[in-house]
Amino acid sequence: MVAKSGAKATGASPGSDLDPLTGVDNRQGFLKRLEARLQSEAVPRCALLLIGIDDFRAFNDMHGHAEGDLILQRVARRLRDASPRDAAIGRIGSDEFGVLLPSIADPTLVRHVGAAILSMLSSPHENAGGRHHVLASIGACVIPAAGEQGSDVLAAASLALARAKHDGGRTIRFFKPQMRSDVTTRLSLVQALHEAYAQRQFELLYQPQVDLRDGRVHGAEALMRWRHPTRGLLAPAAFIDALAGSSIASDVGMWLLQTACAQARAWSLAFPQPPRVAINLFAAQLSESRLLTEVRHVLRALELAPDCLEIEITETIALQQGDEVADQLQALRRDGVTLTCDDFGTGYASLSFLKSFPVDRLKIDQSFIRNVTEDPVDAAIVRSVINVGASLHIGVVAEGVETPEQRDFLLANGCHEAQGYLYGRPMPAERLTEMLRQQSGR
Repeated sequence: MVAKSGAKATGASPGSDLDPLTGVDNRQGFLKRLEARLQSEAVPRCALLLIGIDDFRAFNDMHGHAEGDLILQRVARRLRDASPRDAAIGRIGSDEFGVLLPSIADPTLVRHVGAAILSMLSSPHENAGGRHHVLASIGACVIPAAGEQGSDVLAAASLALARAKHDGGRTIRFFKPQMRSDVTTRLSLVQALHEAYAQRQFELLYQPQVDLRDGRVHGAEALMRWRHPTRGLLAPAAFIDALAGSSIASDVGMWLLQTACAQARAWSLAFPQPPRVAINLFAAQLSESRLLTEVRHVLRALELAPDCLEIEITETIALQQGDEVADQLQALRRDGVTLTCDDFGTGYASLSFLKSFPVDRLKIDQSFIRNVTEDPVDAAIVRSVINVGASLHIGVVAEGVETPEQRDFLLANGCHEAQGYLYGRPMPAERLTEMLRQQSGR
């Protein structure tokens, strides 16, 4: 990123080892310092911190690049203030900074410095454009454990940073050699997923959603499976994270939408009260401006009523998107598509989410249902979600219902919709069709 109209550049000359926006070392200059430290001793003892600003692209989209550049300048200054006096600081990428600790190699001390950096960065930034909070993640590595070359050390820190972001961000993670093999394994999995999509190895199963008062099926969640040629039918836990981060996520998501909607259309022709079909969208689909157009096109092409489709989205993913995504989803909601907040209560801003992102239904995460009849805390959380839904006139559905006792608790507290093994495991469309026939007396 170069200086924009709203930020004052430092005036670093072309070809300099300084970043023109922030005044700290640029990537080239920082690597020179890192290499010099690595070569200064036979066995150098030092550490590297790689700091990544969480969701900085979304910040730029929301507030503009000029405001983003001001934040980057503030971050650089705060890194100087929070780091030891002998530390070297560099801007490694558009939203990543490196801090070389040339005389610290004890993991406890490294973690202490990282915690101080996270704390200082999280203090509000007061700019002309407003008051902003900056959250960051840190990947740390101790040298020489991370490698002998500067590029190796930086790559190791990048792996640790990726793990910190994967674990929710706003934290520090240390590099471990296992992370390298994890990346290799993940790359192999992604390649296999590309082949699986090309060879049509993905399938959809449907888990019934029922009315707890009479046990009748009124909906079904479409759940993806991978029919692996040697490992058999794989559940999402084995591949969904890798798929969501791959370049084919949008294509697979479109296939899922079309397949689920085609099944919903078949049920709407076969039954007077067909089940609503729920799907989950990948984050990659949500970030695309054509989402609204694509969903509307599929509904029109299949002549499927919008109220036969339900879109589930987690609050965490929704909050990572910009206003354009919210506008598209709300337009679909106005069309008649049901919008559900999945895993409600597991995010970090549930109530504020509902204020800024209106939905039709809340889905109670199964982690709260599992011990709802034994754990008073889980019971209180479930009651609270049910009460929130009732107060806002929003439907509430519980997932992971497996026992009659859980069902009775939900009914007694005013939740009338659920899915779970008590009513049926994810099943092929043909089996759910038979359930619907029996239910309708056909």
